[in-house]
Amino acid sequence: MQKKTPLKYPFLVKDTYLSVTVSGHFSLSDVKIMYTDALESLLDNKFSKLFFNAYKVKGKVTTIDRYYFGEFAAFESLEYMRKGLLKIAVSVYGREPIIDPERFGEIVARNRGLNLKVTTNKNEALQFLRVK
Repeated sequence: MQKKTPLKYPFLVKDTYLSVTVSGHFSLSDVKIMYTDALESLLDNKFSKLFFNAYKVKGKVTTIDRYYFGEFAAFESLEYMRKGLLKIAVSVYGREPIIDPERFGEIVARNRGLNLKVTTNKNEALQFLRVK
């Protein structure tokens, strides 16, 4: 059995946003920790825009994982707005099948108030942050 590489997600502060390059195998619990760490970094750096480059993420993401993460991301973001973030805009770039062609997780999160764009086009992901 092949050993799965845990998620790695170094942060890089850009001019107007926090960039997170994610690699390794998908795990719902790891992704939740990563998202909270990123929100904490936004708060520390007084930023409101978050870019996840998930192009190198491997593994399988189930529909229920997408639902639970979309819900978690929205509610966790609201919690950080209570802690001092004025607003939050999040874009996620990656490739299918990690990025769902139906964008189910994005729909779940947006329906709960998160300003989110999920795409397989890196320029589209970055443009979303420029206009927010």
